Amino acid sequence: MAKDRSIDWSKKCWKEMLIYQRKLLWLDDTLDKLANWLDLKPGMTAIDVGCGLGYLGYTYWPYFGKNGRYVGIDRNRELAAEARHMAHEWAIGGKAEFVNGDAYYLPMPDNCADWVMCQVVLIHLKNPERALEEMVRITRPGGLIMCKEPDNESNAILQTYNSLPEWDIETELLAKKVNLICTQGRIRLGQGDAGFGRKVPHAMKKLGLIDIGIRQNDKVHYLEPPYDTPLKKNAIENLKKELLNEERREVVSAWQREQFIAGGGNPDEFDQLKKIGDQRIAALRTQIDRGEYIACGGGLFYIIKGRKPN
Repeated sequence: MAKDRSIDWSKKCWKEMLIYQRKLLWLDDTLDKLANWLDLKPGMTAIDVGCGLGYLGYTYWPYFGKNGRYVGIDRNRELAAEARHMAHEWAIGGKAEFVNGDAYYLPMPDNCADWVMCQVVLIHLKNPERALEEMVRITRPGGLIMCKEPDNESNAILQTYNSLPEWDIETELLAKKVNLICTQGRIRLGQGDAGFGRKVPHAMKKLGLIDIGIRQNDKVHYLEPPYDTPLKKNAIENLKKELLNEERREVVSAWQREQFIAGGGNPDEFDQLKKIGDQRIAALRTQIDRGEYIACGGGLFYIIKGRKPN
């Protein structure tokens, strides 16, 4: 199997993203509903594939952690070590541990977990079906598999309302073209399928899972001055980190340009869109500085569950 040309999530730009993109990602009442839908119970053994800094562990700990066991698996040793240190703050009343391992060859025995989960992992893998097969292998009969995955291919071309100057139709079409070609290039480079989130239920069905269900993150991105609520303050900070940080934008732009070329795109078109995008970012910066920026829209972020047959 060819080695994935994947992101090193311990590097500054990407590690920061692991933190700020997950803050207030799910509303508290949404988590309550999901825990009920997933039938989470205290004392469960949960395994988190591609755990990063243990986000799923501390997010769902209140629902399963009492007398429970959480095992975070990540191939990045630096992230696993940091997550192990942080777990002392939240893994109270149960046990949390972290191990190094590959999603394609999980270092766990067959049928060992009540619940195996991942979040924003499958879309980054060259062979997500293989990783999902491993997740099923280590789940006990009757146990739960949960995958939280966005559909970033669709998210990239969704229309949202905002106060920035509108693009003409030709620019909108160019932006959609570039995003779709980047998706194909990403697949060719072995960096994953940005649209795999919507394909997970079918992949589960092919592996023989039952009780397959799907929900969606019901949080809507809404910004209007004054930015005086926790959600609005967090959204503004995320915009600054995501779009107004020049160092990060250059790193991501270079990554996307490589994908665009691999997908068969004309580099001149990518550079043309980047120039237009830079002007849009300048307008965004001005509106945020003046407290004038307005935005409203949602994205596609799925929660998919399935059960291993008895």
